[in-house]
Amino acid sequence: MNTAIDTGTAPANDDDALEARVAARTEELSSLSTYLLRTMESERSQLAKELHDELGGLITAAKMDVAWLQGHLGSSLDPASEEKFRSVVQMLNQAMLLKRRVVESLRPSLLDHFGLPVALRSHFDENCAPAGIEYIATLPEEILDLDPAAQLTLFRVAQEALSSLLARGRARHVELVVESDGDGYTMEVADDGVAMDAAQLRALVSMRHRVQSAGGSLVAEAIEGRGNRIRAFVPRSRAVSG
Repeated sequence: MNTAIDTGTAPANDDDALEARVAARTEELSSLSTYLLRTMESERSQLAKELHDELGGLITAAKMDVAWLQGHLGSSLDPASEEKFRSVVQMLNQAMLLKRRVVESLRPSLLDHFGLPVALRSHFDENCAPAGIEYIATLPEEILDLDPAAQLTLFRVAQEALSSLLARGRARHVELVVESDGDGYTMEVADDGVAMDAAQLRALVSMRHRVQSAGGSLVAEAIEGRGNRIRAFVPRSRAVSG
């Protein structure tokens, strides 16, 4: 005959155990995602440096060689050869501009040297005008109480918001606002373009996680007939502000 022995301890609740396992796995995935984001930014920074130093050096050297050839050949060049030289110089200048755009996309040097407001204004200047989009920016002169990682987080959110806007098309106006908000800073990017669909809103999950990793929050909404709004908040950096 089997006898049950009461130990005075209630059996573990299956729901509680499942909830604990889910929480643990969620924490693991969150940590992994944060690690991958940091690794990606580190690799972007290294690639940007290599492109700036090595590719920039090669293009500059090529331009110097072309200038040397033009100077030594001088009047002996026929019109067709002169046109070819001008074409090569133009292509090298375009290559330098392309290199700069790629480097700035990988790791915005303006952000590192002059801070978030300058970097945001430059990024929107360079991307909105060619697309025929008018933008209004309301930005503080400088932000001293956000560490570089938090400023990079807001920059990446704005970068992704603008990239998504340009890909959807049909926008004519975009508004960028960064302002002090209680214990941190709020950034909002609003446009009058095609409303994001459910899949495009879900695609912002990586941005949301990035902001959450910085202790903040991100909300994205599509407003039918009125465009889209992405709003991110990050807390002040105590070590910087203190």
